[in-house]
This record gives sequence, C-alpha cells and structure tokens, in this order.
Amino acid sequence: MDSKLMKKYVDYINDNLEKMGISNAPTMMVYDSFRGHLEESVKIKFRDRGIDLAVILGGLTSICQPLDVTINKPFKDNLRKEWHIWMAGGGAGMTVSGNFHRARLSDICGWVKRSWDRIPDEMVIESFKTCRISTSLDESDDEITDNKDYGD
Repeated sequence: MDSKLMKKYVDYINDNLEKMGISNAPTMMVYDSFRGHLEESVKIKFRDRGIDLAVILGGLTSICQPLDVTINKPFKDNLRKEWHIWMAGGGAGMTVSGNFHRARLSDICGWVKRSWDRIPDEMVIESFKTCRISTSLDESDDEITDNKDYGD
C-alpha cells in the first residue's frame, strides 16, 4: 500500500466514522513501519482527521499483529486449497500459446470468502488476546488478555 492509497484509506475511515455518528470519538490507527505508512503526507492526513497514530516497530510485527500471530497461515492454507481445487478441476485451462488462463475475479473472490469463512470466530478472538489487545482503556479486562508466554 503506497502513500496515495493510505490517504484514500484515511478518507474511507473518516467517512465510516461519520456514517456511524462517532467521528468525534477517540480514534487510533495502529500500523507497521512500512515506508508508505510513515510518509509525512500520510501522517498529516491522519492528524487532520483527528486520528492518533501508533507504529509497531520493525521486528515486532509477528508479535503485535493478530493476523500475523494466528490467522494468516490458516487463511493462506485455505486459499491455497481453493486454488488447488480450481486447478485440479481444470479451471485454468490453456491459452493458444500454452499458458494457463488467469482465474476470474469472481472465482478469486469466492476463494477468499470461503477461506475466511473457515477461520473460526474464536481464532480471531484468541489472536487479539494473544497480542494483548483489548477494547478497554482502563485495563479492566486485562485478565482476558493475560498471556503466560509473555511472563505475566
């Protein structure tokens, strides 16, 4: 995601906050240290929209991001299975020059949906707990995020 797309994403977030009637609520975006996220124009856009920023330092993504910690591998495994099923069923076919046809966007969207649907809700919840991410700012629900792996 480059800085141009990040700025569009800021507008998207802001539009949705306004639609929900919570545009004045405290809002924070937590993202990794990818260069496109850190450009000054992106930071200014977030600041102008009243969105606080927090950056996960390099090397900590695999510890701090719920998708990386728990969900990405099974999701990608599911997606790979979908592709294998499509290939085994002759979905790709061959072009006149002997190359495989690309999958249709509608097929890919179906693969993504089915792959995500196979991720249990409990796995998503546990991934946030593992990263010690909760919705409480006063630490009242810390007992649900206690993780003995981190020395608590």
